[in-house]
Amino acid sequence: MHRWGIRTLSFAMALALAGLACAQQPGLQEIYALNRQAVGLLEQGRYEQAIATARQAVQQAERTLGPDHPGLAAALTNLGQAYLAGGQYSEAEAPMRRAIEIGQSSWGMGPADLGALYNNLGTLYAKLGRLRDAEASYRRALGLEDRIGTPHLFVATWLNNLAVLYIREQRYQDAWTLAEKSLVLMPERTSADPAVAETFSLMGSLREREGQYADARKLLQWALDIRIRAYGEQHPVTATSLHNLGMVLEKGGEPAQAEPLLLRALAIRERLPADHPELGQSLVDLALHYQAVGKPQQAQAYFERAFVNLRARLQQYFGFMSEDDRLRLLDDVGYAFPAYFAFVLKNAPQQPGAVGTMYDLVLLRKGMVAISIRALQEDIAREGDAQALELARQLRERRTLMSNLQRRGITGEAIERLASESADLERQLARRSASFASRQQATQSRWQAVRDALGPGDAAVEYVVFDLPAPRAGSRSVVALVLRRADTLPRLVELGDGQVLSAALQDYRRRAGLDRQPPPPAASTRGFAEAMWKPLLPALGGARRVYLAADDVLNQVAWAAVSDGDALLIEQVELRLLSSTRELAAPRQPDAAARTAVLAGNIDFGSSKDGRDAFSPLPGTRDEVAALARLLGDASWQVTTLEGAHASERRLKAVRHPRVLHVASHGFFERRGTGTIALEDPMLRSGLALAGANTHGGPGEAGADEDGVLTALEASALDLRGTELVVLSACETGLGQIYQGEGVFGLRRAFEQAGAQSVMMSMWKVPDEQTRSLMTLFYGKWLAGVDKHQALRDAQLELRRQVIRDWGRDRPQLWAAFILLGP
Repeated sequence: MHRWGIRTLSFAMALALAGLACAQQPGLQEIYALNRQAVGLLEQGRYEQAIATARQAVQQAERTLGPDHPGLAAALTNLGQAYLAGGQYSEAEAPMRRAIEIGQSSWGMGPADLGALYNNLGTLYAKLGRLRDAEASYRRALGLEDRIGTPHLFVATWLNNLAVLYIREQRYQDAWTLAEKSLVLMPERTSADPAVAETFSLMGSLREREGQYADARKLLQWALDIRIRAYGEQHPVTATSLHNLGMVLEKGGEPAQAEPLLLRALAIRERLPADHPELGQSLVDLALHYQAVGKPQQAQAYFERAFVNLRARLQQYFGFMSEDDRLRLLDDVGYAFPAYFAFVLKNAPQQPGAVGTMYDLVLLRKGMVAISIRALQEDIAREGDAQALELARQLRERRTLMSNLQRRGITGEAIERLASESADLERQLARRSASFASRQQATQSRWQAVRDALGPGDAAVEYVVFDLPAPRAGSRSVVALVLRRADTLPRLVELGDGQVLSAALQDYRRRAGLDRQPPPPAASTRGFAEAMWKPLLPALGGARRVYLAADDVLNQVAWAAVSDGDALLIEQVELRLLSSTRELAAPRQPDAAARTAVLAGNIDFGSSKDGRDAFSPLPGTRDEVAALARLLGDASWQVTTLEGAHASERRLKAVRHPRVLHVASHGFFERRGTGTIALEDPMLRSGLALAGANTHGGPGEAGADEDGVLTALEASALDLRGTELVVLSACETGLGQIYQGEGVFGLRRAFEQAGAQSVMMSMWKVPDEQTRSLMTLFYGKWLAGVDKHQALRDAQLELRRQVIRDWGRDRPQLWAAFILLGP
């Protein structure tokens, strides 16, 4: 890979083309010397010094050459490359993009140099997981190939970088084709040339993925030999070859030969900044190596160092990334979490302290992106920065337009442009707030803080569902971490594998009346409570109140419906559902001072022209809203009702942090492949129907006006800071798409990100009559002074008794659908 920006020769040529000689204009020789020095420092792997020198070159070039000179582009490129090589990704993009802007408008920039600028930016985007942007940049570089003329080393480099991207996308044959083409473009290069080493390394990586370890080893050894001759024994590029060769030996069943190579790579990388990604890679892979060879103490030590590195990286990266960028990043680096969880599961008896570390990592990982986005939105609203508020307004506008277009079946370039603009706005907003980094540093959650927040009769439970690494890749494990106030360490309870979880969920659905399939033979499977709850009882030690944070598919369980065959779980213990037990130790956000409530219901959805309405009237919600308004009014609350045509998207978006927001309407979650429109984003496949939903939702052109459907994407931008309770009195409002570690993408995530402290929602469709009865019972108890979690429990049990009287038997599907999530 071409790592060092525009060649110094190109810089000199640019000056010559501009009609300038170094001796004829003061300061030019100094700029030239600084650029050469920066490139030299990069080639030596001295990244921090390279950054300082490149900054000097940029400052001098700005003063001497002006804002549009190709010489400034060269200095900016070297600065961007220094940031990239040093792992300071947050700083790299701005100088790289500015260099491209100069290159596009400057007559002194040749096609090879302009292509190098695009290639460098593509490399940064690939490091950040922005693969689509990376491919676009690489292709822009390759689009200049014909203008370059003679087959050029740069083109070979660009092909290699695109091939690396294809490997990440599992397009292995395409990657191999590009690697072969790259070698063809270097006929005059010798086997000692670093450029050839890049291609050998790429080919070795491809052979490794095919399981051809002997061929991979040969190719990677050639690459290593070349790099040692070119860069020396201690260069970070040499460390990359050492690490890659060590990993091939590890996977090929030669761990004893792999270990010294991995340690040599680490020794070089330890001179890099503490948050450098290559250092983190070495630490994780060495931890996995020592785990595989049965040395748990060494593995634990390397895992702990790896997660210190990862925390530091996330703090840096989240400060300039969009939400999708953050999720993609976690896809790339998040493998360290399940790898460690599997290690703890195997070695907890010998390494009991590792269970505490695992609990800390669960607190870090669960909902990490959602928390960071919520913190960002709170900071923007609190600080009142005019520019940030304007960016937030533009973001809301684009999300609305994107929601409207997609729900009307309009796709293609317009949607892609809006998505790109939205992501850029999110990145700009992130840069204006240090919320994630500062809050994470100040409030890194530890299991001891959760324990200390528990009362004498309390317990905390973190369910964790994770994928197992090789040799059990493709399998899953389910565990629970249990914590009581008197515990000196959390307790780890193994619950089974993915098959046990699937069977347990089938039993849960059958008992709740959601699955009409006949029950399996009694001896063939365990029930949900037997598999997922009873194994916890010894660790719970008779706790009367349990704070429970589900994970993965367990997030879609309505725990009120869980029964062990003799009694309901909520009859035996007081359950309080949280997104993470981290919430117990977090500073409590103040509730909205005023007793204000906004109630939306009895909504006029309108009628479509063809008579095929997507949303039918809900006359029962008129009585629901009226009953709740009376209860709240009698308790001296200030109540605003939104009914009929007034229950519009625009009015709901204008609501500002009431203490209670209650929406009685149609909710929906369209599973992928269902419905009339194929939508990829789960935050667009989930939403609430509001006034005019039937009249604005048909095919046709859409503008920025509201369409009557509040998608989860739009709801996430509501201002609900200080809102104590959001009640989504609608069908399936708790459903969504599961994203490992981040919970459920849908309305629940949206309202949590918007600032709501607690959200009540349903896990399946419930008739109007039972919904109205449950809501009336709940509000009556809560307003009378009962804790809201206890109020929901009591209301559900009372409604259950009514159902049994009316139907002669229990029907959980009529009374157990709603859950309350939050403190």
